[in-house]
Order: sequence, then C-alpha cells, then structure tokens
Amino acid sequence: MSLLDEQLAANKNSKYFVFSDKADLKLPPWRHALDPEYVKRLVYLDSEVVPGAEFYCEAMWFLPGRPAPKPGEKTGVLEHVHPYGELIGFFGFNYENIHDLGAEVEIWIDGERHIINETFVAFVPPGVRHGPLQLRNIVRPVMHLTAGPAKMYM
Repeated sequence: MSLLDEQLAANKNSKYFVFSDKADLKLPPWRHALDPEYVKRLVYLDSEVVPGAEFYCEAMWFLPGRPAPKPGEKTGVLEHVHPYGELIGFFGFNYENIHDLGAEVEIWIDGERHIINETFVAFVPPGVRHGPLQLRNIVRPVMHLTAGPAKMYM
C-alpha cells in the first residue's frame, strides 16, 4: 500500500478525492471518441462518482503529434447547449511564457467563431449554443478542464 493509499484509507474524507476517469463513462452524442494515443483522460467527477456532488468536472491532456483530421472526419465537440452554465479551460505548459497555449483552439459560441492560442478560461452561460470546438496545431501538451453546476454532464 502506498503512502497516499494509507493516508486516504485513514481519512474519513478520502471519498471526496478522485484519481481516475469514471468507469463506463458514456459521452453525449455531440462528443466524439478521442484518440487515446494523443488524448489522456485524467479524471471525471459527478454525483455518481462522488455522491452529493452538485457539479461535474472533467480533465484531460492533449498531446502533440496527432495527425490532422482527414476530410469529412468529425473530431472535437459538435454544437450543443446546456441548461446550465459551463466553464471551459485550456492551459498551456510553456514555462517561459505561461500564456502561450502551445496549440490553437477553435471554438464557436452562439454562432461566433473564436481562434485562441493563449491559455484561457471561458464561461458559457446557460442556454447559449457552443461548438464546434477543436484543438489543433498542438506543439506542447495542453491541459483541458470543463465543469458545470449539474450533477451529471448532459
């Protein structure tokens, strides 16, 4: 048993820590499967993973080297809407310039296209259409995080 395992076993609040992706995670139809060679899912939290959680959150790494999509290939996230607000963040790992994303995010919000190459966090209000969303031209690992005030991602 590792030191972390021992500490968590001895702590009554260990049930609130999440160290892996949700077993049998089912993504909605506007989300495409991600290539596990270039996308490393880290953690997913919702009220099934941590009973009583009043929000969901997921995090993953996007790695350089992914080939460009073939013509007609669907990648990323399609347009969709939630009945709750959503936080969307992309974080670069250039220690010389922490604002340099090391990639390019194309995200559409309410029909408006945005191309972003800096570390950012966005808030999409409830009922606002967003997507498609694609990450491309990745030259350094990029951390991605989403969260929303819903017990389940929907």
